[in-house]
Amino acid sequence: MKDLKLKNIINYNNRDFLVSTITTPIRHIWFENDEKIIYETMIFEIKNEEIDYENPLFNERYQTYDEAVAEHSFLIKNPKLFVK
Repeated sequence: MKDLKLKNIINYNNRDFLVSTITTPIRHIWFENDEKIIYETMIFEIKNEEIDYENPLFNERYQTYDEAVAEHSFLIKNPKLFVK
C-alpha cells in the first residue's frame, strides 16, 4: 500500500473548492469477502477562507492507489461534475 495525500484548491465560477485524496486511517470492510477500502477523495467548498468540512460535495472511496490518483486528477479537471 502506498501512502497518499493529494490536496488541490481549484476555482470554478468564482468559487473555491478543496479536492482532497488521502490514505484512510481506517481500513473499511463491510462484509467478509469485501476488498479493503484504502483511499478516499472528498470535495469541500471554501467559503470566507474556511473549508466547509460539514457539507462535502463529493465523497468516494477506492481500493487502489492508481484509481484514487486517476479520479483525483479527473475531478480537478472537471469541477462542473460536482458544482451545483
